[in-house]
Amino acid sequence: PRRLCLVCGDVASGYHYGVASCEACKAFFKRTIQGNIEYTCPASSDCEINKRRRKACQACRFQKCLKMGMLKEGVRLDRVRGGRQKYRRSTDGPYHVQALTPKKVSLEDNVIISALVHCEPEPLLAITNGSSSPPLDTHYKTVSVLSELVDRELVATISWAKQIPGFTDLTLNDQMRLLQTTWAEILSLALAYRSCHLSPPTRLMFASDLLVDERQASECRAEELFLHTAHLVKRLEALSVSREEFLALKALLLTNADIHLEDASSVHKLRDAVLQGLHDCVAAQRSSSTASSSSSGGSASSPNSTPVSTTTSSANSANGAAAQQAASASAVATHSGQLLLCLPLLRQLDTVVRRFWNGVRRDGTVPMNKLFVEMLESHSLVR
Repeated sequence: PRRLCLVCGDVASGYHYGVASCEACKAFFKRTIQGNIEYTCPASSDCEINKRRRKACQACRFQKCLKMGMLKEGVRLDRVRGGRQKYRRSTDGPYHVQALTPKKVSLEDNVIISALVHCEPEPLLAITNGSSSPPLDTHYKTVSVLSELVDRELVATISWAKQIPGFTDLTLNDQMRLLQTTWAEILSLALAYRSCHLSPPTRLMFASDLLVDERQASECRAEELFLHTAHLVKRLEALSVSREEFLALKALLLTNADIHLEDASSVHKLRDAVLQGLHDCVAAQRSSSTASSSSSGGSASSPNSTPVSTTTSSANSANGAAAQQAASASAVATHSGQLLLCLPLLRQLDTVVRRFWNGVRRDGTVPMNKLFVEMLESHSLVR
């Protein structure tokens, strides 16, 4: 089947700025970012965007590009075709990418990363104290267990967010809006990370005592959720995401919501600190692994080799160090970019997760706790 543009539904020409999109929407998004153009909807900011009407409202078209996960940072700001992408620091973009020069980075000295390591919630069990093993013999019982588990995860997520340095300094309304907007992405990333490197067939680890395979997910009418999450699992496995990178990426989701904020500058400052923490993780782990592979790949001197002058040896050593530094910088930049490209997948998963649980709520046969229902209902109010 042909892949369709997630923005207007036309035939997609490929993945542009992190999202399957057509040439028209790709060009529109690029033109908007490069020109720093601001649009205003003449109606109520909810215009339908499809192939036939995509030119009718530029404001709603651009908002749909962002909603589908297009990355502003993927657009070259220098208007030069080809070559390495350049990124400019922006105070109002969702996040920015800075060029990193690999250096010795101690993650123990990074306040954000240290805090994230210490405040990460303990893994939850589907079997709570005093309960029997989770009854998964019917669709109803499986979804009931998952609903109760998600509710406990939400409580843990709120507690986790309050322990991130700087989060409780935000206005109370901004704290609430960030959590209400990003909880599904945060829980989806945690689910995918827990599910990495499980033995085949693909299963999702909702808890250490609750693994769900594709057949069980299909019986629960959660096949779409399963397939999207399994795709993210494969992406994380391919990137060999470290625990510290996962923790930083999770915090980045919390601070990267595309919503109206009371004090946007404070949220952006916190987001930038988290992003720097993520970059420090990559620099500490990826540049060192690159350096190790470079040094191990060097050829040893032969006992019969011709002596080399001190000057030549020093020059070779300097060239080798420069080449190694360049390789490390490239590895760090590449891995950082690949991690950020997980964000559009999580934005799409957010929609899938909410659609599934809203369907469960409308069905009315599975009990859902008050906090869970409030988080589902609040989404339309904060976007």
